Amino acid sequence: MSAPSKSGSKVLRLVVVVDETVSEDLHQTAPGGVSVGTHHGADVVLFGKKAPTRHQLFDVRQGVYFLDLPPETRGKVRVGKKAVSVAKLRQRYGKGNTCRIKLDPRAKGKLRIGQSTLVFQFGPPKPVPPRLPFPAIFKASVVGMVGALFVYSQLIATGLLGPVFLWANFSEVPEQDEMDIDERFLVAVGHKPKDEREEEPEEEEVDEDELAEEDEDVVETKDKPKPDPKKLDKKPKKFSKAAVKQARSVGVARVLGTYGGDGPGTVFDVIQSTENRLGEFADAGFTTTVEANGPLGDLAPIGGDGIDLHGQLTQTKGFDTGDGPAVDNGVKKRERKIKGRTKASGTSAAGGGDKRAIKATIKHRTSALQHCYNKALRTQPDLSGKMSFAIVINVMGSVTSVAIEEDTLGNAGVKACTKAKIKGWRFPMGDAEEGADVSFSVVFSGS
Repeated sequence: MSAPSKSGSKVLRLVVVVDETVSEDLHQTAPGGVSVGTHHGADVVLFGKKAPTRHQLFDVRQGVYFLDLPPETRGKVRVGKKAVSVAKLRQRYGKGNTCRIKLDPRAKGKLRIGQSTLVFQFGPPKPVPPRLPFPAIFKASVVGMVGALFVYSQLIATGLLGPVFLWANFSEVPEQDEMDIDERFLVAVGHKPKDEREEEPEEEEVDEDELAEEDEDVVETKDKPKPDPKKLDKKPKKFSKAAVKQARSVGVARVLGTYGGDGPGTVFDVIQSTENRLGEFADAGFTTTVEANGPLGDLAPIGGDGIDLHGQLTQTKGFDTGDGPAVDNGVKKRERKIKGRTKASGTSAAGGGDKRAIKATIKHRTSALQHCYNKALRTQPDLSGKMSFAIVINVMGSVTSVAIEEDTLGNAGVKACTKAKIKGWRFPMGDAEEGADVSFSVVFSGS
């Protein structure tokens, strides 16, 4: 236990914030030192490549707290009645890479180490919760864990069934007929195994001469020549119904591939015959059509009342939109378009990343805020002013925090819209080991 604090019995209260989220909350119950770093054994775990592995940040000597700042630490610390930056504290109290500062009960500060932000101050110690005695009812016992009824039932079952189990264990097993696994399976499913003593039926002997005669008959049937197809010398004047039906059942591609050219049985011969009217397509819902030679036939393409016999659209009432009043085609009034201007100025960046690339990105993306301003100009044409922003960028280039430090524009809609757009910006951070704190101003002026 450390010695009582001379600072009015006040102890350290420490909070660690990473990407606007509290990751550590340390409230001491008595004065004592606090170590920080990326190592899991530290009292407070930090993040970032520039954070120390393990560093004694706060130390207590004779009840007095001392702050030992690690290298590459930024922020401010209140010493006495005035807040002083870490850079000035190093100039005043530092020796090389070490800077040790004595703290009083009024001291507090905000430090940035790596990717973590530490906020500390001193206050009354956290009360220690009383340690309750272990209830006797929860002490381990067999009856308490499983219940008395279970214990008694197991004892009774052991007394009754124990002798039966002993007899079954030491009694002789009667001999059984030896059977294969397959035979035992057949018995289990209800099929008796086949008696090996049953004689299998003898196969009938087939005379080799009969087999030779059957082979000769098969060979004679296969080798029998097919009759030559009948060829027509002249074009028939009429075709039978069976021939026309067979021609329709054959696809056009097959006809072209086997009977190409001019003459009987070709595609042109079947199409030009009077029997080939394709009348069966009328069952699909056709009504009227125009054939290739001009006269009106009994087939029709799909079209309805709005298509004539030649496939052209006709003017019908189906295209009317209704009986309402006529559209007024008078002269339209031209609205005055108000367009504002946005300009970034006073950009400053601290921390990791390329400062020129960050400034160039802000200058390039400032025009995106003009949409928020133009929307407000529709209701407030004389709106103008200046807004100052402070943003935090992590090592991945994402904006984790957007704060408005100054607002002379005074429009809630523009304020919410600009914060939302800046929150979605991405910055080129390259191989930066830590994030960046950036501040800039945007001037909104009407044209």
